[in-house]
Amino acid sequence: MSKADPFPKLLRAFFYEWLVEQRNASIHTVRSYRDTWRLLLRFVAQRAGKKVVVITLADLT
Repeated sequence: MSKADPFPKLLRAFFYEWLVEQRNASIHTVRSYRDTWRLLLRFVAQRAGKKVVVITLADLT
């Protein structure tokens, strides 16, 4: 059995714990970061020939 990839959990923590709770970022900042990540993940998925939902941290390195 393989270990679950931590990437989705880390990304979620970045948005909800770090940006919102620790940095007290505005909703506009959070949306901007969210949109940037969406674009990046779509690009990586296209290049890797994968669906966005299966992108791992290793795909970004």
